[in-house]
Amino acid sequence: MRFIHEHRGQFAVALLLRVLNIGASTYYAWVEQAEQPCDRDVVDLGLTSNIYEIWETSGRTYGADRVHR
Repeated sequence: MRFIHEHRGQFAVALLLRVLNIGASTYYAWVEQAEQPCDRDVVDLGLTSNIYEIWETSGRTYGADRVHR
């Protein structure tokens, strides 16, 4: 989907969707979800940044078990 989104200025979206055999509703649902993420996606993004911060602080040595604690 990112490919279509990145090249929509160069090619018609309908053409890209047809060539890649992707339904228009699938693409536009992806666009809408990217613009307005659900609550769970927002929470996941926050958790991901916390995990990355813990991992960086550990000198990139902590694995999943240590980060979980």
